[in-house]
Amino acid sequence: MKNQQIDVYISDNCRECDQLVNYLTQLNIPFNTKNTTVNKENLRQLQEANIYLTPTIIIDNYYRIIGFQEGKLRQLIR
Repeated sequence: MKNQQIDVYISDNCRECDQLVNYLTQLNIPFNTKNTTVNKENLRQLQEANIYLTPTIIIDNYYRIIGFQEGKLRQLIR
């Protein structure tokens, strides 16, 4: 089975971002954290995809989940 590329876009002082990171960490799911507050290039990447909210998860550069949506995460993460 191919590993999924999971990019998690977060920002500072975002409780929902913290919840999402903790959730994925507890499930031992590997992911890349992209902080939009610290690195403006990460913010630019989101804006190019017409996304303006964090947290945002992009799986395999295709699936997008905006916000911490546990049900959708369970469906898309293997």
